[in-house]
Amino acid sequence: MAKRSSKSDHKILIVDDEKNYRIILSQLFSGIGYQVVTASGAEESLSVLRLEKVDLVLTDFYLAGYDGLTLCRRVQELTGGTPCILFSACLPSRKEHENGEAGIIYYVAKPFDVSELLTKVEQALLARPERSSYV
Repeated sequence: MAKRSSKSDHKILIVDDEKNYRIILSQLFSGIGYQVVTASGAEESLSVLRLEKVDLVLTDFYLAGYDGLTLCRRVQELTGGTPCILFSACLPSRKEHENGEAGIIYYVAKPFDVSELLTKVEQALLARPERSSYV
């Protein structure tokens, strides 16, 4: 019989250059049982991914260095398929081929509708295959 996973079995990487968003999202997700790790930018998040396995990357579109779409592409190259949710106050145009290549499964507008965000995170984690061994 397969073990049913709980929220504590899932680790979320939150990437945002705005400290307050990192804090709020970290508290939200850790408060309901998820493991959370944060990064303030694209390069820092890639360093985290080289050290830790995560099940989902939740990232802002506008980051110092390069944008969230580029980060999500790099996440795919590094991990082989970790899903990403991209958020922003001004969402970019959504080109289907870019979404697939970058592993983006949802876009979420800032400010967040917390219920919508939680639902999308849960759906993304349910749809994710077993954790890969990319580290």
